[in-house]
Amino acid sequence: MKYYDVVIVGGGPSGVTAALSAKNSYPKKNIVLIRKDAKPMIPCGIPYTLFTLNTVDENILSDSPLIENKIEIINSEAIDRKDHILILSNGEEIKYEKLVLATGSKAVLPQIEGNQKDGVFLVRKRKKYLDNLRKAVHSSAKIVILGGGYIGVEVADELIKVGKNVTIVEMLPELLPTMDSEFSEKVKESLISRGGNVVTGKSILKILGDSSVSGVELSDGSVINCDMVIISVGYKPNLELVKKFGLHYLEGRGVIVDDYLRTSEKDIFAIGDCAVKYDFFTGDLTNIMLASTGMAEGRLVGSNLYSIKVVRQYQGVLGTFSTKIGNTAFAVSGLTEKKAKEKGMDYTVGIAKSFDRHPGKIPDASEVYVKLIFSTYSHTLLGAQIYGGNSVGELINMVSVMIQNRMTDTDINTMQIGTHPLLTPSPVVYPIITATINAIVKWFK
Repeated sequence: MKYYDVVIVGGGPSGVTAALSAKNSYPKKNIVLIRKDAKPMIPCGIPYTLFTLNTVDENILSDSPLIENKIEIINSEAIDRKDHILILSNGEEIKYEKLVLATGSKAVLPQIEGNQKDGVFLVRKRKKYLDNLRKAVHSSAKIVILGGGYIGVEVADELIKVGKNVTIVEMLPELLPTMDSEFSEKVKESLISRGGNVVTGKSILKILGDSSVSGVELSDGSVINCDMVIISVGYKPNLELVKKFGLHYLEGRGVIVDDYLRTSEKDIFAIGDCAVKYDFFTGDLTNIMLASTGMAEGRLVGSNLYSIKVVRQYQGVLGTFSTKIGNTAFAVSGLTEKKAKEKGMDYTVGIAKSFDRHPGKIPDASEVYVKLIFSTYSHTLLGAQIYGGNSVGELINMVSVMIQNRMTDTDINTMQIGTHPLLTPSPVVYPIITATINAIVKWFK
């Protein structure tokens, strides 16, 4: 029987980050990462394996950091345990001192008649499955995508780039329902203007065809002919191992953990998609699953396996995300105006438009639109949404730090920044600051 001080189950970004953090914090401990897939995927890159990347192999999460840090890798599946001994599918038994579960999530397959026909695919994270999905996409002519969230929209965008006939079907009134209407509408316009079809406010009632897909029947009785259906209606925590281990969990939500990601059993931690998530502002349960959140949890757990070396600085999921549809990048962090209304919060909106280079005639300049949500009474920043050029990805990261640090309108308005014509917006109309001023002015009217 092999013995390891630290065992991580799960080879995705959360598990890898936890392993590296543990090695940095406890260099004398021997660490092993156990994973089901010999070639784990980079989750956020999966939509781009269809065409942008030459092969699915180009989206493999590299083992180099693990190898360089002398972290062992076992390509097998943990299936059970006896006290501090893990039992693997290959018959091997592993004894551990500390165990970190990073088992991730699984794509949801809704109960739709005909969902087992040939030509129906989920957006799964396994290489072999994605190889088959890529092959099917290349040979299909008309494709329907069920689900207008981030992954569904990114897959649609990827297929439109290469001229596929694509229809995206979303049950809710708008695409990207986690953003406000003006952002959702701009995403819809981008897809339609480049040849895509968008159906909102309807769902798929039935997948048509004999053994293979020939079309879909929508909830209003209308039919869309197609030879392939890609289902992207979300993910749920992978709790199979958690249930076998007898840990406390919430069905559909994840393993119950405390502020330091400790489970109901001493020496077992849980991170990433398999662990419960709480809203940053209200503490309510949330289903937001992001690699960036999982990696933050991995770093925290890796540091605190044997003692509290790093005090947890955030108490919930902020939900910072960015994507690119066509030539426009979209990003969100924290509360949207829609969510603030739902939660009954008093808020003030600040809006600004400017170019991300100065002057705006510089060749790679893009117009950026910023919408900030402030608390009316505390004046703290609650959320942001941005669309524009590639600079949006880093702008939203900067705003995320502001939200987490409870910065006020005055803090942002007097913030010291560095600017350069070829790299940033003008300091005179810096969009984050200008949107903040727009909110401040409203308080004095």
